Amino acid sequence: MTITLTRSPYVAGSLLKFKIWLNNKPITKIAIGEEKTVTLPENNSIIQIKQFSGKSNTLRVNDGDHVEISNGPGLRWMVLLALLFVPIVTFLDGTAVLISLLAAITCFFILLIKTDSFKLTIINEHPTS
Repeated sequence: MTITLTRSPYVAGSLLKFKIWLNNKPITKIAIGEEKTVTLPENNSIIQIKQFSGKSNTLRVNDGDHVEISNGPGLRWMVLLALLFVPIVTFLDGTAVLISLLAAITCFFILLIKTDSFKLTIINEHPTS
């Protein structure tokens, strides 16, 4: 029983390999643009991608599934955060700049931990008989 994972070349965090977790155990890594075949220990296995504090949704997979790794909703929130804080910081001076940067970095890490930075989607599900 195997599945195929494809990592889109447009996914954020492209310099590092993502760790692939299967049933809450790390099994391998996947690089940018790579396609990897993973052996399942059983049907209805749960797969997830992690990188530092960033993570993907969990996805239940079965034999023959083709899973694509793409950007998740957390990335949109991080871009919005950057767009909000950059103009604010340019108008501040001295200690206020450091405080606002510290607030932005803290918000970034909270978003990284609490939201899904990456998204797993089954793009070619094979029906079970």
